[in-house]
Amino acid sequence: MTKARLGEESPAPERLLTQHLSPVREVMDAEMLDFNQLLQRDLDDHRVATGLIPYLLQNRATGPAFFPPIMAVLLPFRDGSPSHFPNLGGAEEVDDNDLTWEQVQAGDAFAVRRVVDQDGKYHPVNLAQLRWNEHASRLVVLDGQHRAMALLAIDRTMSHKWRGSKGEKFRDFYEKQVQRHLSEKGVSSQLDLSNVEVPVTVCWFPDRVGEAGHAHEAARTLFVDVNKEAKEPSESRIILLSDAELINVLTRSMLSELRGADNSDLLPLYAVEYDNPEINTTRPARWSVLTNIHLLKEAANRCVFGHPKYLTDVTKKISGREKEPERDAFMRKQLEVAELFPAEIQDEGFTYRRDAMGNTYFPVGQSKVLSDRFSETWGRAILTLLSKVAPYAAHSRALRRMQEGWNGVEIFASLARDALFGGVGVYWTLKDSYDHYTEKAREAHGALKRKPDGDVLRAWEVIEEKQGEFEVFRSDEYLGSTGDEKRDASKASYAVLNTHACQLGMVMTMASLWEMRKAEGGNWTLDELPAFAEALTRGWNAFFLHEAGRGKAKDRRLAFGKGVTNPINLISKLETARAVYFRYFWLQALATPDSWQHVAKFFNGREAFDRMVSDARRMYRSFCVEERIKALRTGRPGQTEEQRRKAAVELATKELRKALVTWFFVTDAEFEAWISSESSARPLELPVAIDEDVETDEEDGPEESDSHPESYEDLLNDEDE
Repeated sequence: MTKARLGEESPAPERLLTQHLSPVREVMDAEMLDFNQLLQRDLDDHRVATGLIPYLLQNRATGPAFFPPIMAVLLPFRDGSPSHFPNLGGAEEVDDNDLTWEQVQAGDAFAVRRVVDQDGKYHPVNLAQLRWNEHASRLVVLDGQHRAMALLAIDRTMSHKWRGSKGEKFRDFYEKQVQRHLSEKGVSSQLDLSNVEVPVTVCWFPDRVGEAGHAHEAARTLFVDVNKEAKEPSESRIILLSDAELINVLTRSMLSELRGADNSDLLPLYAVEYDNPEINTTRPARWSVLTNIHLLKEAANRCVFGHPKYLTDVTKKISGREKEPERDAFMRKQLEVAELFPAEIQDEGFTYRRDAMGNTYFPVGQSKVLSDRFSETWGRAILTLLSKVAPYAAHSRALRRMQEGWNGVEIFASLARDALFGGVGVYWTLKDSYDHYTEKAREAHGALKRKPDGDVLRAWEVIEEKQGEFEVFRSDEYLGSTGDEKRDASKASYAVLNTHACQLGMVMTMASLWEMRKAEGGNWTLDELPAFAEALTRGWNAFFLHEAGRGKAKDRRLAFGKGVTNPINLISKLETARAVYFRYFWLQALATPDSWQHVAKFFNGREAFDRMVSDARRMYRSFCVEERIKALRTGRPGQTEEQRRKAAVELATKELRKALVTWFFVTDAEFEAWISSESSARPLELPVAIDEDVETDEEDGPEESDSHPESYEDLLNDEDE
C-alpha cells in the first residue's frame, strides 16, 4: 500500500510512481496481442477528461476530492510482449539506510525487500520496497486505470511530457482540459498540486515466476474478481477476460486466429467489433464491421454446446432454459474430449473428471488443449463462412481497400484510423466526446454556440466521412457497381446480412448439416469440418453469384433483402433467436442445382437433405402465417379468428411460392407438389406467438421494385406473373 503524488519534479518515490503507472495500451501493442493476454477494459479518455480531471482539480465547498486506491500489478515483459519472470533467488539480509531488510530477487526483473527486526523477523512497522527493471517488468494499472490516467494527464501536461510518450496520440483529449482547469481563477493560487495524493495498491505474485508462472493469467483473474462487486465490465470485456467459462475461452481463440500472422484468407480482425462498451446483441453497432464478439460467442455456443435439439430438428425454435448437463455432454462429443484427455486430469492441485467436463468445470491450465481443438475444427469452420461467403468476403475486401488507401498522418487522422482499425476502444471515446461537445454547443449562446476546434472532433468527422466512402467500396466489391441505385441496394442487403439472425442462421445451417452427415454414418472425422465449411462456401457463392449482373436476371446477391420484389425474408424483427428461420433461407439457397453439387460428396444422396429443407420450410411458413394473423387482427377486426387464419394461410403460402419461384429456382409445379404433400401429411402447425403486438418492418431498405401490392386483398387477388 503506497501513494502516487503530483507536484514539482522530484526523486521522491511517490512522485516517480505517478510517472510509472502504465495503462495497458502504453505497455503492449494491441495489434500484436493474443486475446488471452488482455488485462482490462478499454480506457474512456472522454470520461477522464470531462469527469475525473475536473473532480480532482476543482475546489468544492463539499471538501477535497477522494479517489479509491488504484491497483497496479508488476508483470513481466520483453520487447513489449508479455513474458515470464525469472525464478526467485533465496532470501538474503541487506543493510540500507540504517535498516535491515530481507530481500528476494527475480533475476534482472525485480527485487522485493521488507524491513526485519534484530531477530530477523518482519518488523511491526510494515515497510517494504519494490524495485524493478523496466526492460523486463512494468507496473501495469489493473483496476482504476481511469483514475491513473487522470493523474498521468495532469502530470504530463504540467511537465510537458506528452510529446514522445506512448500516449501522445491521446494528448488532445487532455491537454487543453488540464490547462483550462489549472488557469481558472483561484485554482493556481489555492491548489497546491504537491498535496494531490492518490492511494495505490501495488501487487506482485511471488508464486507466479519461472516459465510456468503465468503471471498475466493471474492478473486477468484478479481483474475479474475485483470488478465483480463494482460496475461490471461490458459483456464484450468479460468474454475477452474471463476464464470462468469455456465458451469465453473458445470465443477468444477465434479472435486470436484472426490476429495471427497467417490469416490472409480470413476476414481482418478490424471487421469484428469486440470493444463495444455496451451490450449490443442483435447486430454490430459500428458501420465498418461485419460481425461482433457476441455473434462469435453464440456461434461457438450453438455449434459446440447446442443444445443438440436445435441442430438435429430444424423445426425447433430457440426458447427456454437448456439443461447444462446435456449441453456439456454435447460439447464433449463435438470436441472429442475423450481423445484429448485421460479419464482424470491433474491441474494446479485439482483433479478433474473427463466425463464431467463442461462449460464451467474444466482444467483451466489445460484450456489451450480444448481451444486448439476448437480452433482447428469448429473455429476454423465458423471463420471460413464469415470470411469467404460472397457478401462477407466483399465487405472484408472493401475494408482492406479503405485501410490501404488511407491518407493523412495528422493526429486527428491517426485517431480516426485507430478507431476503425485499431480495436482499442478509441471509436467509442471519440463518439462520446463528439456528442458531448455537440450538446454543449447546442445549449450555448452567441459566440459560444459552436463546437471547439480540436483533433478529437476532427477525428470523428473523418469517421463520418469515411462511412460514405466505405459504402461505395462495398457496393463495388459486392455488386460491381457504385451507382446510387446499386449502392442503396447494397446498403439495404447488408442491413440484413450483417445481423446476428442471418449470420447465426448460416452457422447453424452448417452445424445441422454436419449432424445430418454424422447420422448417415460412414468414415467421417472432425478434422474434415473446415473442408466441409469450404464446400458450403462454394455452394452458397454459386447461388449468390448465379447470373449476377446479366441483363434483367434476378440478382441473387439481393435475395435475403427485404426491399426486393417477392422477398423470401418477411421477418420484421431480426432478433438473434430468428436465426432458425434464416437457416431455412441458407438451406433453400443450397438446394439450388448449381449449389448442391459442391456439397453432394459429403452425403449419401439428397433424400435426408431434401427432408430437412422441407421441414425448415414448413416451420417458416407457419411463422409467416402467425405474423399475418397478428397483422390481420388489426387490419380486419370484424373477422373471426378462423377467417383471419384462413386468409393468413392463403396469403403466407402465396408469398412463399412467389419468393421461391423468383429467387430459388423452384417451379410452380414443385411448390404445389410440396403443398399437397404437406397438407396430406400433417395440418399446418402454428408457433406460439411471442407477443400480440403488430411488428413493423424497422429494417426495410429501398425496394428493387415498386410493384408491391397495397393491401392483403391486393396480394390475395393479384394475378400470378
